[in-house]
Amino acid sequence: MGKGNKEGTSKQFRWTKPMEHVFLEILAEEARKRNKPSNTFRAVSINQVVDAILERFQVQCDAKHVENHLRTVKNQWQIICKIQAESGFGWDDNMKMITCDRATYDAAVMAHKKYEPFLNKSIDHYDEMAVVVGKDMATGSFARTFADIDLDDGNEDSMPVDCNNEEAEEVRTNVSSSGTSKRKRKSGQESLVDEQIKFVGEQLGKIANTLEKFTADNTSQLYEQVMSMEEEGFDEDFLCSVLDYLGSHESEAKIFLVKNKKHKKIWLQKFSQG
Repeated sequence: MGKGNKEGTSKQFRWTKPMEHVFLEILAEEARKRNKPSNTFRAVSINQVVDAILERFQVQCDAKHVENHLRTVKNQWQIICKIQAESGFGWDDNMKMITCDRATYDAAVMAHKKYEPFLNKSIDHYDEMAVVVGKDMATGSFARTFADIDLDDGNEDSMPVDCNNEEAEEVRTNVSSSGTSKRKRKSGQESLVDEQIKFVGEQLGKIANTLEKFTADNTSQLYEQVMSMEEEGFDEDFLCSVLDYLGSHESEAKIFLVKNKKHKKIWLQKFSQG
């Protein structure tokens, strides 16, 4: 992730992959301890990274190096989120990898060279990055799909029937009786149960379609609307933090999307004040 002497104030300082691992490991733990108020790490957390780099790698590192590299990681996370919001890309959660076919890859890299490091290859320390600068959108509320909902359809006794309906309740009771009796007495209520199962299936299908549509449409829309506020004088890193926050607070994201630019600006000003 690091780009050598573009980070920090010293031309001799260069972030290696082992250093980045220590950097993200420490800051992820600090974030879990809530030492990241208002999307900014406390000085004590930054200094822990400084001390660890010196102790483990015998390399002089100062707080400015850490803060600059944190901005680099935020920019990388912003690119990852942008790719995930676009159509044509998949996600392999085991490999922590954005996937796409060859044609999509070639077109994306031609249009956005900065996408290349994050396509069809595992993203180093993705989980730690999600904790340090984001909310892991791959598993957050915006990326949640119907397939993530756990449905137990293997228990025959747990039929989705209305318990206030006496006829349906009788069917539920009959199911728990002996096999022969269950089949005989259930046959008189099959049409009722079938209709109820069909209704539940249709409703679940509608929920799935709604979730998928919201994920596909609103993630990209949210990104565009949040980052457009840079024109109003808001810092890019701050807006990236706002995007991370809204990505894990679906109800607030929906409200933000329907606000006009004036009210978005007021909301962002209040957000920046904690």
